[in-house]
Amino acid sequence: MSEGSADRPAGGELRCPTCGAVQEWSDTCRRCRCDLGLLRRVAEEARACRYRCLRAMQTARVSEAAADARRLYALCPDLSAARLLAVCHLLQGNWLAATTLARTADQRS
Repeated sequence: MSEGSADRPAGGELRCPTCGAVQEWSDTCRRCRCDLGLLRRVAEEARACRYRCLRAMQTARVSEAAADARRLYALCPDLSAARLLAVCHLLQGNWLAATTLARTADQRS
């Protein structure tokens, strides 16, 4: 997934991984009828993880934020998720993990 794609599970467009058709988010591809339900659920879970992480950070629940950031990065290892996880590492005082993740993410972009 590209940067920010986890922010669009309910709106915007997606490209069918089977036939490449670009369409609005739905559970079935309009062209090849491929089941896109799992892809949609993963995107929705990634969005929920990002939201929970940010909410936990606002209330200084750093370990909860880090858990959600790790889950988000596992679901959608894009630049945005990597940066959020790096911030959580910083908040936990794990400087080496934060800088390593930030460098890796910057090299991928």
